[in-house]
Amino acid sequence: MILSDRDLKALLAAGLLVVEPWEERQLGPTSIDLRLGARLVKYRGERLELGKAPPASEEIMIDPHHGYELRPGEFILGCTLERVRIPNGYQGFIETKGDVARAGLQVHNGDGHVDPGSDHVLTLEITNLNSIPVVLYPGLFICQLFIHQLSSLCLREYRGKYFGQQGPTVYQPA
Repeated sequence: MILSDRDLKALLAAGLLVVEPWEERQLGPTSIDLRLGARLVKYRGERLELGKAPPASEEIMIDPHHGYELRPGEFILGCTLERVRIPNGYQGFIETKGDVARAGLQVHNGDGHVDPGSDHVLTLEITNLNSIPVVLYPGLFICQLFIHQLSSLCLREYRGKYFGQQGPTVYQPA
C-alpha cells in the first residue's frame, strides 16, 4: 500500500520518517518532492569495469547562477538535497517528477527503492534522453519519494555499503 499525505504527515510528525531539510510544500497527495543537491559526480576514463576497483570520477559543484548543462545522452550522478530516513516497516521508492520527465530527463535511485533503515542523502542517476541539452540547478524539485508500508517489520534494516552517504556515491564493487 502506498501512503497518503495524511499518513506521510503523521510519520513525519512522529519523527519516524525524516526528510531534512523539510518544507510543507514538498508534501503531495501520495508523495514527497525531493530537490537536487549542488554536487554531481561524472565518471572519467575509457570504461567502467564492474566487480573491479571503483571507477575514476570527478566531482562537480553546480553553479547556482549558470547551472550544469546535461548534454543529450549524458549520464551523471547527483544527490538529493534532503537527507532521508526510512523507518522499519516501510520502504521508499523514487520516481522522476512529471515536469522533469517531460523535459526529457530520467531520474533513478539505485535499484529504485530505499530500504528500511536507510538514513542518508539519496544518490540519483540522471540521464538526458532529450535531443537538446537540459540545464540542472541546485534546489530543483527533481524526483518524488513514495512510501509503501511493508507486511511486517524487517528482521534487519539496511546497513549496506552506501549507508550514511553524504553526497553522490559512485559504483562500489562488492
